[in-house]
Amino acid sequence: MSTSEYDAIVIGAGHNGLTCACYLAKAGLKVVVIEQYHSIGGMTITEEVTLPGFKSDVHAFGYQLANLSPVPKELNLENWGFELIRPEISYSHIFPKDTGLGYIAMYRDISKTLKSIQKYSKKDAKVWNKLFDKYKAQRDSIVSSINSPPTSSNPSAYNQGNETEGIIESFTEYRIALQSMRSWCDEWFETEEVKVMFGTFASFVGLSPDDAGGGELSYLFASVMQDCGNNVVRGGFGNLPNSLAKYLESKGGQVITNLGVEKIIMKNSRATG
Repeated sequence: MSTSEYDAIVIGAGHNGLTCACYLAKAGLKVVVIEQYHSIGGMTITEEVTLPGFKSDVHAFGYQLANLSPVPKELNLENWGFELIRPEISYSHIFPKDTGLGYIAMYRDISKTLKSIQKYSKKDAKVWNKLFDKYKAQRDSIVSSINSPPTSSNPSAYNQGNETEGIIESFTEYRIALQSMRSWCDEWFETEEVKVMFGTFASFVGLSPDDAGGGELSYLFASVMQDCGNNVVRGGFGNLPNSLAKYLESKGGQVITNLGVEKIIMKNSRATG
């Protein structure tokens, strides 16, 4: 294909690649997205994998951290077929029946979530209420950090020779950021069922119980789910990339499937083909 007719070529038509392409096109660039698979979406594809006419989300299905993204509103994706279903119960974890209790569920209503946790531990319910209050107080900064470029560390702040309160707080946050899911759960909760309930969130991104960062991810996923719900894209997650593609096309962009990339040709540190 000739590259001279495009200002930008995005390789991969997953939802991230399509989002990038949409903003480039919104800025006035002529953009094409190429995808080696026969359909767009990447980890957000919806396909017939069992019976004809019965569609399944092959990978992602829960709309969680994406609730904090400004993209759907900024691109008016609802005008292009994007819509969320918002169930009352966001998530449930089932336990053996011999406990006589059965499950813990996270509801959109925090009071119902706490009542569900209380079946196993009143203390753990109070802890989750405290952790969620912490999230609500930090929500604006969390949303800002997720939707901003990574910040650079400032080593000079630690070269003053004084353990100021700010530095101590920084080290505390640094420790929390590196905690594993197991360490975080053991620090905050007393019952195994509640630990399993919250620790499971780390596995959403493929982290094992002892991987660094699992604790913070468990806290973040659970907090966002409590705050915004575990929503589902109506018609399957594939309607998210489909709406992005429609927006892109409305701005003159193009998506080409069944086309793989073997090599990127560089000249003077610039991709030319």
